[in-house]
Order: sequence, then structure tokens, then C-alpha cells
Amino acid sequence: KSFRQIVQSRVSARRFQPNANVPDVIWKDILRMTMTSPSGFNLQPTHIILLRSPTLKSTLSKHAMLGFGNQYRTTDASGIAVFCSDLEPSKRIDRIYEMERSEGGRADGYLAVLRVAASFLTGESSTSSNGGGGVGGGRGGSSTRLSTILKQTFTHALSPIQPMPTMENVESWSYKNAGIIAQQYTLASTAHGLSTCMMEGYDARRVKEILRIPDRYGVPLMVATGYDYDTMEGGKEVVHADLDEDGRSAEGDDDDDGVGPTERTPRLEMNELFFGDTFGEPLDFLLDDSPFEKEVVA
Repeated sequence: KSFRQIVQSRVSARRFQPNANVPDVIWKDILRMTMTSPSGFNLQPTHIILLRSPTLKSTLSKHAMLGFGNQYRTTDASGIAVFCSDLEPSKRIDRIYEMERSEGGRADGYLAVLRVAASFLTGESSTSSNGGGGVGGGRGGSSTRLSTILKQTFTHALSPIQPMPTMENVESWSYKNAGIIAQQYTLASTAHGLSTCMMEGYDARRVKEILRIPDRYGVPLMVATGYDYDTMEGGKEVVHADLDEDGRSAEGDDDDDGVGPTERTPRLEMNELFFGDTFGEPLDFLLDDSPFEKEVVA
């Protein structure tokens, strides 16, 4: 499908074919396309739990989802993409800095200010990215709100004199990034003929408890994903994108748009960003790609 066809065909599904199976190769391609989404300072502050367990979907539906529509969509959908926003993104900076430096695609001036600028503009209270290691860890930074207020006061005072950034708290920054990647995920799913429905009606505390999401992360939205009930019952065929045996586009357009390979900023490994059923647990179809290191996200 062309991009225009994808955008125009996307609608929020009212009902999904109950527990219809989406092939692993399709899920994998959707996530591969999703991870090309941009993010502030390339910090990639969003993880996705792909919830497919019928038992966990039922538990989530009964004990956390609000409204009958969200409840039965959660039960019936082939998978629920649960978006987890890092509320301590400064702990990612060292890792991303080293990836950017090794890749060699950034100017020295950009790298020189990356740590300070990223920490300042994401709404956190400290410019230090130590104490977390990797991209996981516990929630901290009790002075974050006070720090944000001070930054807002400072930038507001200087704004009449010179252009200044708009300061926002860390939740706003991280949730904004989650919204961007959620849209990418939704369009990637639509490209495979799947239907989606974004959901925000749920008890986030209960969701985090059921899916074992650490306090460090917020849950701004979910996307129910699967086969549209009316489409399947009407006998219409769902056409997935054409993939080869390795899950790559058979059209050969993954890395070549006709003018040469696309230069991209570095990305974290798929098994660091995407989990299966609960936070930190590996997705079975990603295990063959690279060793799973749970300590990275614990």
C-alpha cells in the first residue's frame, strides 16, 4: 500500500475477531518499522509490551480496563501493545551518547552538549545520568518538580530577550514521545492489513501491577491490534505486506528508496525495547536475534 492508502484506510476498530492469530513474522515486521520512529535526542524513551497471553488479557480486561468497549477489545484482540514511558530518561543518556559517538553520524558540537541539553530539556532535576545503568531501574529524583518550576521561571524571564525552549515536566516530554511511536506502530499495523484501536481508559496503577511495570515507567496508552470482526465475518481477505523468509520486505524497500541506503541514527536492540506479556520478559520471536539480557531493563 502507498502511504496515502495506509493513512486513509486506518480507522479505530469497534470489535476484533476473538483471539485470531497474527503470524510472528508480521509482529516482528511491525515492531521493526515501529522502532524507526523519531524521539527527543534519540533517547528512545518508550518500551512496548506486546500482550498476547489470553490469560493476562482476560485479567487486564476484568481488573484494569474501563468501559465495556475497552474490556471486550482487550480480550478479543490478537495483541495489546502497552506503551511504557520512561520517567527517568536521563539514565539512558550515557548509553545513547556512546551509540551516537560510535556510529559517527553526529557532529562533535552536538555530542558535546548532548548530556546537558537532554537532561535539561526532558524535565529532570539532575544532569547526571549515573545511578541507573542501562535503560532500567527504580524511580527517583524527588526534586524534579521543583527543578522544572525553576527552569520554567528562568526560561520565561529570558524569553522576551531571546528565544528560549518551552520547559515541560518529564511526564509531558516522555508521553509526547510515546504518542509519536504509538502512531508509527498503528500505521505499521495498518500496512499489514490489521485493525487497531488506541485505548486510554484504564486504571494505570492496576495495569502496572498486573504487567509488572516498574514505578520508573508511566503507561500513557495502549493499542489493541488484530483482525477486524466485520471484515473477517464478511469473508473479506486480509492482505499482509509481502515479506520474504527473513521477515524483510519482498519489494526490497527496507533500506533502499531508489537513491541509496537511508542513514539512520542508532537504535537500541529490539529485545531492549519490546517485551512479551510482562515488562522485561522476552518476546519469543525475538530470541533468535540476539541474547536477551534482562539486567538491562530490570
